[in-house]
Amino acid sequence: MKYVFPGLVTICLALLFADLFYDKHPHFAFEGWFGFYAFFGFLAFSVIVMSGKPLRKLLMRDEDYYDR
Repeated sequence: MKYVFPGLVTICLALLFADLFYDKHPHFAFEGWFGFYAFFGFLAFSVIVMSGKPLRKLLMRDEDYYDR
């Protein structure tokens, strides 16, 4: 179990490094940047996770909401 996180980091870095070695066919210029999809995916994931706390406060109901 202690090798899972280092293994995932190694795989992610290898895939990021592999981005240098294939020919991209971007629709927009910024899609051709090195590691664009890796950074965009991390940013999108971070925004979704960080928006969970405010959404919880907005959507949370009392514990006995359905039993009244």
